[in-house]
Amino acid sequence: MTKKTMKIRALTEGAILIAAATVLGYFRIFRFPFGGSIDLALAPILVYCLRWGPKYALMCCLVNGILQYFLGGGIAISWQSMLLDYVLAYTLVFLCGFGAGKKWGWLWGTVLGSFGRWVSLTLSGGLLWYMYMPETFFGMPMVNPWVYSALLNGTLVVAVMAVDLAALGIMQGVPALRKLVLAKQGT
Repeated sequence: MTKKTMKIRALTEGAILIAAATVLGYFRIFRFPFGGSIDLALAPILVYCLRWGPKYALMCCLVNGILQYFLGGGIAISWQSMLLDYVLAYTLVFLCGFGAGKKWGWLWGTVLGSFGRWVSLTLSGGLLWYMYMPETFFGMPMVNPWVYSALLNGTLVVAVMAVDLAALGIMQGVPALRKLVLAKQGT
């Protein structure tokens, strides 16, 4: 496969999987009362990251973050929260691409991408959304916005990560799917 063909294939797959992610984002499994939801929208993006690695995944994740805000009913209190909650948070999912082609890469790559997303969401919560912090959360008194943001966003990210890992685990467990869907593409 020539370099030009590989780039076209990567771009085409990225567009298809971003479209799939956008559609899956409309089918929520659970919506959190303080924002965020559990869905399978990140699963196609994680598949792309694991197929193409971080080089191609960076642009795919950036475009997905922008579209998640505009097409997914994004809520922002300022341009800073739009950047931290959507653009940067979804772009950092590209870290999953470092697991491409590696042993157990689908597992630790997903954890790494989710951690990057959590960092961005926690920054946004601590810097911008702190005024909406409740007095108690999980039965604990909340006095520090950073602790609240870390707990709230950690709960969201871990729940989404668990659903995505279940989906990727099923793909990994079926040899035909593993070869077809999770096989690393070009360098």
